[in-house]
Parts: sequence; C-alpha cells; structure tokens
Amino acid sequence: MTRSTALTALLALSSIAAVHGFAPSRTQLPLQALPVSKAFIDTQSQPSRLNMADVVTEAEAPALNLPKPAMMDEGIFKFNKILIDSVYNIICFFYPVTGEKRDFARFYVLETVARVPYFAYLSVMHLRETFGERGLGESMRTHYAEADNELHHLLIMESLGGNENGIDRTLAQTMAFFYYWYVTVLYFFNEPAAYHLSELIEDHAFDTYDGFLTEYKEKLEGMPVPAIATKYYVEDNPYMFDQFCTVKEKDPSNEFSARRPSLNSLYDVFVNVRDDEREHWKTLCNLVQFGDMQAIPAEFVESTKPKPSQD
Repeated sequence: MTRSTALTALLALSSIAAVHGFAPSRTQLPLQALPVSKAFIDTQSQPSRLNMADVVTEAEAPALNLPKPAMMDEGIFKFNKILIDSVYNIICFFYPVTGEKRDFARFYVLETVARVPYFAYLSVMHLRETFGERGLGESMRTHYAEADNELHHLLIMESLGGNENGIDRTLAQTMAFFYYWYVTVLYFFNEPAAYHLSELIEDHAFDTYDGFLTEYKEKLEGMPVPAIATKYYVEDNPYMFDQFCTVKEKDPSNEFSARRPSLNSLYDVFVNVRDDEREHWKTLCNLVQFGDMQAIPAEFVESTKPKPSQD
C-alpha cells in the first residue's frame, strides 16, 4: 500500500468515525496517525463531520518530528492512580452532585486540594534556587499562574457559599495540609511522579465540571455571574491568565489565539473553570512525558501511559 493510499484510507475512517459518534475522547489519536486536520477538533464537544477543505494533503503536510512520550513506571503509575482515585471517591461519597447548593461545597473541597501541588512545586524550586540552581524562572512563573488560577476557582466557590460549613472547611484544609507535604517531598525526589498526581487530579476535575455542566445547564444559565469571576476572567490584566495556558490550541483560521472568556451566566463561569482544568492537564501531560511544558501541540496531547514491568 502506497503512502497516498494509506492517507486516503485514514481520512475515510476518520470521517466515518466522526459521523457515527466514535470520535476519540480527550486521549487523542496515537502518534502514528499524525496529522489529518489543520484545525483542532475539540473532542469534548459533540462529534462533527470532518471538513475535507481543512484536510492537509500528503504534499502539504510538513514533516513532524514529535518526540516520543516517556511512560510512567508501572508501580508508581498504579500507586498514584489508587491514591487519587481513593481521594476522589471519598469526595464523591460525601459530596454527591445533586444540582443544589451543596455542590459548591464539593467544588470548594476539590479546589482546595487541587491547588496545593502548584505551590509545593514552587517551594522546592525556591529551595533549589537558594542553593544556586538557575534557569527555573519560566517554570516558576507558570506554576505561580496555575496556583493563582486555582485560587480564583476557590474564591468563586467561596462566593457561592461553598465554604459556609465548618466541617467542609476542616476536611478540605486537613487534606490540603498533608497533601502539600507529600507532594513537596515527592517533587524533590521525583518530579514526573509528582506531576502525574496533578495530571490525574486535573483529569478528574475536568470530568466533574463537564458532567455538572451537562446535567444542570438550564439551571446554571439562570444564575448570575459572581463578581470575583468577572474580575478575574474579564477585568484583570490577562498576563497571569495567559501564562498558564502553555499548550495553546488553534482557532478556525489555523492561528494560535489566547482564550478570552465571555461571561453571561454562572454556566459560562463553570465552562471556563472546566476549560482551565483542561489547560492544566495539557501542561502536566507534557511535563510528565517530555519534561517540557510545550513539547507537543495541543491536538496530540494524551494521558500518560504506564510502562509495563519487565518480567
């Protein structure tokens, strides 16, 4: 089979998959299938037909020399997944999503814990700088911007009453305290393993918010935008916001563009919170697999895979 025939067959299969709703989820096509479209197809939206006008022909396609992603040690991978899944399941048990005000308490707990790793990374980086290590500036700026973003998620949940109950505050803060020290020690000795923990957390956070938006869209569209959300997403200088969006996606004109959220209701606020979690997830995947925040384009980012043990 010639390369042209293979490319044609791949495009036909992609079109059929899109038509019948078999588009891949957030985990993208394998690297062997690179690339078929100029425009990134948002896999979290409804599947759509492949626009043949946007297809890159074999002659047009530039040669992509993407690095091979590193795989996580199977033992570390399993331990991280068990740990994060257990914490997530505990939160789900005590805070089931019901469409009522208690949902904001769940999100308050989630955001309190989710922001901890970023300033754990910063703590270790500051220590390394103190002892003479240099060249950490860009990573430190990005992790600070990520921590600031998660802080504003937390402030939004507090403005919605998520922290009104003392038991909720105690649970969230206790989990955050111990998780901070665990991530700090882990990051000092094994950066990819620490980043992988956050990759898993951000993946859960995205799924949580995405399900919440799908289930309660109509209700959220009838609720007002909190003032803190308007300040952060609309009024503040966008430098900090842009800083954590390290793996930018292309717009319909095939150009990289900055996200500029619009807010008309609480639904829009949660859409942006969800999308922020996806930005963090993309950055963390690149850090785990390549040690570089911008290693590969957004459309090729996929979840970290475990490396099978050698028997």
